Amino acid sequence: MDVVLVLRLFVICVLCLALSQSATANCGRRKLKLQQLVTHGYTTNPGEYPWHAALFMTTGFKKSYICGGTLVNELSIITAGHCVIDSATGSVLSPATVYVQLGKFKLNLYSNTVQEHAVQQIILHQNFQIETSKYDIAVLKLATQVKFTDYVQPICVFPQPNIHYSENTVKGVVVGWGYTEFDTLSDALRGTTIPLISHTKCLESNPDLFDRTLYDGMFCAGYTNGTNVCNGDSGGGLFYNHNNVWYLVGIVSFTAARQSDNNLCSTQDYTGFTKIAAFEEFIVKHCGLVVAPVAVASGVAPAKGNKRPNSGGGGGGGGGGRRKHFLVTDFASEQKLNWFQAADFCRSVGQHLGEINTDQENTKVKDMISKGGVEIDIRGEPRLKQYWIGANDLGVRRVFRWQFSGKTIQYENWRHNELQNSNPRENCVAVLGNKHASWIVANCKAKKQVVCETHK
Repeated sequence: MDVVLVLRLFVICVLCLALSQSATANCGRRKLKLQQLVTHGYTTNPGEYPWHAALFMTTGFKKSYICGGTLVNELSIITAGHCVIDSATGSVLSPATVYVQLGKFKLNLYSNTVQEHAVQQIILHQNFQIETSKYDIAVLKLATQVKFTDYVQPICVFPQPNIHYSENTVKGVVVGWGYTEFDTLSDALRGTTIPLISHTKCLESNPDLFDRTLYDGMFCAGYTNGTNVCNGDSGGGLFYNHNNVWYLVGIVSFTAARQSDNNLCSTQDYTGFTKIAAFEEFIVKHCGLVVAPVAVASGVAPAKGNKRPNSGGGGGGGGGGRRKHFLVTDFASEQKLNWFQAADFCRSVGQHLGEINTDQENTKVKDMISKGGVEIDIRGEPRLKQYWIGANDLGVRRVFRWQFSGKTIQYENWRHNELQNSNPRENCVAVLGNKHASWIVANCKAKKQVVCETHK
């Protein structure tokens, strides 16, 4: 059965305008005292998730609900990119045809808690790919300013709480008016608590679907037991409670189709979410958010058990005195990782797959991995060690991007004729561990070492 992407669940329009310090301090907090959450689907209470938005589209005199979204400040909503695409033409919807309702509980009821706002501008991420759901994020700029009430509040966005996506123990909440277990849209806003799933576990659960969609700008979450998001939940957020403050950490993007001949969601597959942490530059720019600096206690040592082999400083600054540092692994042959497992490993130590953007950075990595030497392959023959870095071609032949920042590769040091590779499938980038440190195109499933990076 062919796997079909459905639920283009755009969730990243989070009300964006410059926030005052008082507004920032009050984000992510409910104004009403409510019951505790439960694990599986349940009907929420009015005001329980005051940042959740309903997106509607008008066609002539007809109004129809299309997606969810998340309020981030007085003038900005974050949603999924596919939510703002006209399925008939493939073009971005006209802002004049879209409007947003906040403070809504019953989908088909306009109560006195509801605020309705026209949309002045729709900003779709410039790299959005409808075929793979990559870069599935958009911002809606509202034509009128939102009034914060008990039922309408912004959620917090940055700085993002520290989440290890590979642990499978972190849980978040998704809400929406999407299809229920009875295959009908819910009238009341429903919610469910779901765990975040590692890239490796997600890929193994459905290789046909996730092999072409997984990258560092998304993550998986959910269950495979029938509890899941579904059609109509797209664009809504995944909300995470950290120290009694709610943060937007993901946007509902896609899951598998139940059958090849219809677009109803499969409740037996994990859901793909756009990762908010990977799109800080896009969100801050278009929502006008003010990002508070992260406080770092002096003299804090790394947690015990976090082994950092061959760690070294890298060239290039991160701004504000922060410098890029690289970590290079030296795994035994039985410990080596595919590209998705490599990304999970970097996240598990608070880093991400390395991005090499300058000659200075390449020299630093070259010096570090040149010590790796050779290894014995499965045929018993010696070969140069190979190290994963954070880039692939997203399934678009020879168009390579860094997967953490989403930027195109500007600096290149490819092995001679390497980009003549004509394989149309997604290819990942590795570095040969020799004195030249040349980049190579590799099958994403092959086993290799890892280059991670962080900023300190």
